[in-house]
Amino acid sequence: TLGTGGRRCAKDSLGSEGCDILCCGRGYDTRRELFIEKCGCKFNWCCKVKCKVCREWRDIHTCKMPHIT
Repeated sequence: TLGTGGRRCAKDSLGSEGCDILCCGRGYDTRRELFIEKCGCKFNWCCKVKCKVCREWRDIHTCKMPHIT
């Protein structure tokens, strides 16, 4: 198995989901992803919900793959 290689991790966390612990010292890769989500939703009487569309770039961190010899 590849273990935690390729799994998402939390760069700044000191817990078990943190990159330092989860990646077992192999380090991690970072990529930017564009997230598009509904936001600022408001209920209009009666009976509609109107939302804005928000776009946000986020850093995604994943554990490096192990070196297989």
